Amino acid sequence: MRRLIWPVLFLFLFILQGAVSVFYTGWLSLDLLLVGVYAHALHRGPEFGALSGLGAGFLQDAMLPGVFGYHMLTRTLSGFCFGHLKGKIFKENFIYHVPTIGLLSLALRFLYFGIALVIGVPITSLLTYLKESLGFACGNMLIVIPMVLLVSFICEWIKKEDISY
Repeated sequence: MRRLIWPVLFLFLFILQGAVSVFYTGWLSLDLLLVGVYAHALHRGPEFGALSGLGAGFLQDAMLPGVFGYHMLTRTLSGFCFGHLKGKIFKENFIYHVPTIGLLSLALRFLYFGIALVIGVPITSLLTYLKESLGFACGNMLIVIPMVLLVSFICEWIKKEDISY
């Protein structure tokens, strides 16, 4: 029964991200769902990482303007890839998480820039986009350690009740 916490957590992260974007309009931005998928994939493996990435990406694509399918594809692939790196990235050593999520965030922003150029989505200017991308990466780097700790706590909480987990 405790396994139902995962959809509730991702829905809560989605709502919280929407609230943060309304009330905070500063330079830093973040993607709670991306960081949540990253942390979930590191703890549960590629199948669960891809599944959570698909669900989180669908939520983002359904509610955000832009290229439909971009978030589903990138979140699913991120969850799958980081799920495969489960044994290689140490969950307990938080130093690795900060640059990893920063590089992932920058890579996703530059991928979106390339797609936007190809299909003709208007982007204000390259300098503004680079500044926003840096703020996006920094925001995700700030939130990754608390998110990994939260997902670790939830995984341990579920293990207490469910022996097959």
